[in-house]
Amino acid sequence: MWRSILAVILLPSLTAAQTQTPSVPADTSSPLQRATPVDPQASYRPYTFYDQIRRGTQEDIVIQLSPQGWVTSPRSPAPGIVPLKLELQPADGLTVSSFRYPRTQRRKVKFQAEPVPVSGWPETSFKIRADRDAALGLHTLQGKLAFQVVDYGLSSVGPVQEMDVQIPVMVVERNAKVQKASWPAGHLSAGMIVLIIVLLPVEIPVGLLLLAGCAVSPRSCPD
Repeated sequence: MWRSILAVILLPSLTAAQTQTPSVPADTSSPLQRATPVDPQASYRPYTFYDQIRRGTQEDIVIQLSPQGWVTSPRSPAPGIVPLKLELQPADGLTVSSFRYPRTQRRKVKFQAEPVPVSGWPETSFKIRADRDAALGLHTLQGKLAFQVVDYGLSSVGPVQEMDVQIPVMVVERNAKVQKASWPAGHLSAGMIVLIIVLLPVEIPVGLLLLAGCAVSPRSCPD
């Protein structure tokens, strides 16, 4: 039982350490002039941490792309390959910032001498703030995802593609009640990361005490 309690206390901290990534500003140059229509098999899905956003507050949004192959990231660009890029149109009452692009792994390819850093299930996240006087109701963020796919066999690179994206955002009053929406597994919101950091001074001593108790009395800590 004690080992289960210890895991519940320490797991969020370990998860946050593994998933937190530095913020990368959006690139201001556009590859879309070279883009071709998107592969019909490619798809995307937007996630919001809460089902609604209150006026005067900031929340997190993630767009999960499902390309038919690998893509590169602005965090570790590869020569000759256009990295994943999200461009959003301005929206009245809403402000987006702090774009974060996916981490990559270096993989050996057949068309270059050096390994290429790629991502196979790329997520792009950003923050959205609703102004204090933002219009209540449904807003739709519109934009485009641009990317260039390295095929699964790592033998060639396809053309630059662009995909239209639409992200529904429901703005409500500052004191309205909101609920958690669907969220990618393993992806913590900024608010959850801050909460875990704040609680670290409590989590660590409690965890050490539980470990010490298990060492003294192993029978009290069944698997």
